[in-house]
Amino acid sequence: MSVGILLITHDNIGSSLLESLQIMLGTEQLPLPIKVLPVRNDVDRDAFNYHAEQLFNGLNEGQGVLVLTDLFGATPCNVAGYLIKRCRVRVISGVNFPMLVKVITYPKDDLDSLANKALSGGCQGILDVNNLLNSN
Repeated sequence: MSVGILLITHDNIGSSLLESLQIMLGTEQLPLPIKVLPVRNDVDRDAFNYHAEQLFNGLNEGQGVLVLTDLFGATPCNVAGYLIKRCRVRVISGVNFPMLVKVITYPKDDLDSLANKALSGGCQGILDVNNLLNSN
């Protein structure tokens, strides 16, 4: 059993992240189950809440689901907030590619550990390259 990953993002952000991850790893088969819920602001939030719960049910193998959203306070994060009240999830906002790479690297970790890895990967993946290159 493993933790599932649900990307709830505006439009195609989550799909693009997932596709980039598959290209980088050279496979469509990833070590963790991942699903994407693209959200648009002009669609009924109740429909997204329902769809998010259905995706959770399909991803949850008993270990829970790590939900990654793009922007705190926006509709995708609000949909994730709906799941917090109903499902065994950890929600991390501010998804970026380094965060996703870090999470996928630890497929055997539990939900809380993966949430911590997501936070550290997201933060540690943001670097001032000019300063790094100029300090050498």
